[in-house]
Amino acid sequence: MHRTIAALATATIGLATAVIPVADAVADSGATLRELAADEGILMGSGAINPNYLDEPRFREVLAEQFNSLSPENELKWNFVQPEKGDFKFAGLDRLVDFAEDNDMVVKGHGLISGCCNPDYVTETTDPDELRAVMRTHFDTIMDRYAGKMDRWDVVTEPFSNFGGTGLVQNHFYDVLGADYIAETFRIAHAADPEAKLFINESLVEFYPAKRQELYDLVAGLVADGVPIHGVGFEMHETQAGPEPGVITEMANSYQALGLDVAITELDVHTYDVEQQTQIYGDVVAEALAAGIRDISFWGFTDKHAFTWLPGAKPLMFDEDYNPKPAYFATRDALRSFVAGTSAPGAGTLTNTSGWTHGLHDGNYSVVMNLWHGTPGSFYRLYENDTLISARVPDTVSGTSQSVETEFTDKPNGTYEYRAELINSNGTTATTTTTVTVTDAVPGKPVVSHDNWDKDGTFTATANMWWGTNATSYTFLLDGAVVGKGPLTANTPNAQSPQVTLSGVATGTHSLKVVLTNAGGSTESDPIHVTVN
Repeated sequence: MHRTIAALATATIGLATAVIPVADAVADSGATLRELAADEGILMGSGAINPNYLDEPRFREVLAEQFNSLSPENELKWNFVQPEKGDFKFAGLDRLVDFAEDNDMVVKGHGLISGCCNPDYVTETTDPDELRAVMRTHFDTIMDRYAGKMDRWDVVTEPFSNFGGTGLVQNHFYDVLGADYIAETFRIAHAADPEAKLFINESLVEFYPAKRQELYDLVAGLVADGVPIHGVGFEMHETQAGPEPGVITEMANSYQALGLDVAITELDVHTYDVEQQTQIYGDVVAEALAAGIRDISFWGFTDKHAFTWLPGAKPLMFDEDYNPKPAYFATRDALRSFVAGTSAPGAGTLTNTSGWTHGLHDGNYSVVMNLWHGTPGSFYRLYENDTLISARVPDTVSGTSQSVETEFTDKPNGTYEYRAELINSNGTTATTTTTVTVTDAVPGKPVVSHDNWDKDGTFTATANMWWGTNATSYTFLLDGAVVGKGPLTANTPNAQSPQVTLSGVATGTHSLKVVLTNAGGSTESDPIHVTVN
């Protein structure tokens, strides 16, 4: 499963990461994930559970201790559960369900329809009505057996092309039933168990905007058409990078606005860097919880039974001997921080440094949030003109005080209103707002001069910018033609004085000016006349 994600191992994704303290993997007697999640109704689950793993006492112990939900690895995929028509194999699934009942866990049904693992009698059925009948028998038999025992189902998994997304995968169900096979599948599943929650499950949408949009368009269309879909699952197989901060929040908001549940279904982190792995686990869990996601499942929990497309990587939270890794502590810290407060966060204060450092409003400034007293937040979101631009874990300064600084460089002229939120399990609290008006983003206006007093056509031209935002390059023009240019080192508010030496300028009266440029734009001097006799 998911072997096609292997190409990500060599990709340079270059996404930003949020900031969360890296925990040390030391012996610890603190609360488990399951205990921390219990009071807030959060599901912390492990997927990829092969029934044979339950033969190991330590596996059983950690699974029951840390998680309140489980889901099978492959046992619900068609070729495993009904390899021959009418011949259902339920022993492994029954074992998982029995274990869950004995340990007060819930079970998610994973893998009803996927692009793989379909037996010949399914792929050889090419009449649409016959295929629908085969699907109904399959779904009715399975979902009736586990009604009330499997509370939610990944009905359709990975319907879109891998990586960037180029439309629906044209699997057998697509070939026979057309693009509407997904809607039909959800209707068949709903008829089989009207009480179950039904999810669509997709990979890599956190990395690829086009695929993210394709999934949203599909799901929004299903909802608009009255198809019985109840939620969307993000697999979150992270490889050598985590998602850009804010992406999980935006995805969750978009589906919650449609009235749907959102889940993280298969989280693991494939990297050779332990600190990076720790960071990504903590970041993803912290942002997911703050975004209202209450169902988080990992794709297994021990490296003893891990699959990775990154040779030699150890993607899970416990090592082969069931010892917790730093990734586990980062995950637990994120969960603990979210549920720790007894009330919603206190109200933070936003300020900005625009105009303070050098007396300029040059587009280089910081927005700072400080929470001086009150319940801390587990997550922080910053909005610029109502657009989410930053999402991260706030820094704890001392006691319960928290601080976050967000730096801005080279903002163009304009007015920017900032607001922020602190979040924990008890609510979301808005901070004060702060407004920045950038009026000096472009360089200050230079004054150009020359020393051609003898009017012989050989002279030095000088541009002086005594006050204002610095430039990063200059261009001298004589009669509109470039006669000198080069880079400048910006160090606002210091003066800048680029020069160019000219010779052999023709007889006559010429117009000389200079243009100073930075990321915000360009400013030119008033022209002066140069006379050559």
